[in-house]
Amino acid sequence: MHKLALLSLFLPTLAFADEIVMPDDEVTPTSTPTSTTQTVPTPEPPKKWIEPFGAIAGGVRLESLHQSPGEHTGTQNPTVAVSRLGVRGGIGDHITYASEFEASLGGPLGYGASVWEGQAAIAIRDQFVRYSRAGFSFAAGRIDDPASFDYVSAHVGDLLYTDLYTRDPLLYSGADRGNGLWASYDLDKHMTAGLTVHSTNPTGITGTLIIGGKLQPFDRPFYLAAAQVGNNQNNLPDQNLHIYFASPSFTVHADHVALQSEIQMYSLDTQEAVQTDQPIRGYNLRLGAKTWFDTGVGRVTPFVNVSRNKNEILDPTSSMYRLPDLFKSYTVSTGVDLDYQRHNGVGFSYAMVDTREPDQHVRQHYLNLGTTYWIEDSLAIGVRASVFAQQISGEMMTTGSRSLFVTARLVLN
Repeated sequence: MHKLALLSLFLPTLAFADEIVMPDDEVTPTSTPTSTTQTVPTPEPPKKWIEPFGAIAGGVRLESLHQSPGEHTGTQNPTVAVSRLGVRGGIGDHITYASEFEASLGGPLGYGASVWEGQAAIAIRDQFVRYSRAGFSFAAGRIDDPASFDYVSAHVGDLLYTDLYTRDPLLYSGADRGNGLWASYDLDKHMTAGLTVHSTNPTGITGTLIIGGKLQPFDRPFYLAAAQVGNNQNNLPDQNLHIYFASPSFTVHADHVALQSEIQMYSLDTQEAVQTDQPIRGYNLRLGAKTWFDTGVGRVTPFVNVSRNKNEILDPTSSMYRLPDLFKSYTVSTGVDLDYQRHNGVGFSYAMVDTREPDQHVRQHYLNLGTTYWIEDSLAIGVRASVFAQQISGEMMTTGSRSLFVTARLVLN
């Protein structure tokens, strides 16, 4: 009986011992899971989007020339065309980009358009990547400075502001696009501070055109650099010139008013291969204002812009040393739009460019009166009358031209 009792106690102990797993020589850490494995979700790739944008405009320009005595250039009444096409897109919530090309008008009056043997003037416009977060934005590439473009009439842009009557006042006022860096910060929902910086060839930015002073045989330094385009084996501009250009700006956009101010500062070296020459330094101060309000006949949008430029000038023959005189210029532009039905309306604009340098004073006037009628949301018919008049000191006669435009314009936003 005693042996049977001991055996009955020992057998359950053996059965319990069979369920015990003895540890290996290397002890597994207690933090290592021994049962179920948790699946980590795979992060979704950033969202990407891309869309086309652009515009195509064409029509006819009827012209009348007012020439100096002895000039007998015949009128041409050219059919004109300009187009832009690009893509823009984004990656995630903070990165955007754009790439845009333009088939140009063929000069400010459309005389030089060509489609054969690579002679068409294809211009590269925006080519940039931009990063934005928490009110801060930064862009690099071929960019435009939004604070440098004057407020304009929407109803005189039937040729996308590429003709003599609408483009030149913008350029002489300081409209700036080109190779560079751009940054902005939203101070609040209405105010933005910005900065644009360029370090490039003078033809690498449009802002160079504000710089005056003759450099033989050219009227402005920009044309000295541009003269080599097409004249060397690489079709490049004169690489012996370089410009540093910086533009801090401040803009306000409220419910019924928009304001912008900017100072453009620059230093232009016309002979990089010479260490003893002096650069051209100067600045351009810009201000602009626009408002809009509804009336019984439609929405009225008046605007006004002013800019003031001063820069040093070099001896026009050697381009080595500065003269005691300065080149001074100012531009004033104003106008108003009346939208009587949605985007259909009438617009008027006037601009004056005044330049002074040793022994010469030039004043130019630009007048536009246009109307736009949108047949569809993206297709408009435009009619515009334009006048350009130039007065040069020492000359008794005012010269210039008058034009009547009849156009069709497709805008793809």
